[in-house]
Amino acid sequence: MNKHSFIKQNRTRVFERFGNLNWSLVSTQLDSWRDGQDGYLSITKKGKSKSREQLGWYYAVILPVAFEAFKDNGDFTLTLNYKDKSIKVDLTKETVDMFLKLRYADVIGEYKDKENMLMAECAAYEDWCVKWLSVWLNCHIPPPDSQWRTNFEKA
Repeated sequence: MNKHSFIKQNRTRVFERFGNLNWSLVSTQLDSWRDGQDGYLSITKKGKSKSREQLGWYYAVILPVAFEAFKDNGDFTLTLNYKDKSIKVDLTKETVDMFLKLRYADVIGEYKDKENMLMAECAAYEDWCVKWLSVWLNCHIPPPDSQWRTNFEKA
């Protein structure tokens, strides 16, 4: 669930931001607020939640390959930047994960944790990771294996 802040006086901007928002569903709530009161709209998207297979590919393939690529590049620390804050951290799989999420947040304009991603959002994030790692660290991420269950049973 995303929270989008706004002030009641700015209804037009809220409507423009969310396009086809059905204002009648929100008006009762807004009318109970005093003028100028700060608040937020909770807007949820309908869609399938990310799959275990998606997260499996991320944690079993993308993240370990990215970690090794950073090590091979001679990076033993990473600088995590978010808005006006910056921190240097040791290179671990967890910090590589955070680094990629923060870079992606810069691209899409908001921070999204994988926990809250829908299937399409997770796919877009993983595609971005694969492309970013290819361009900036010259590493190849193997595509997901749709036959992994069969291959696992044969092994």
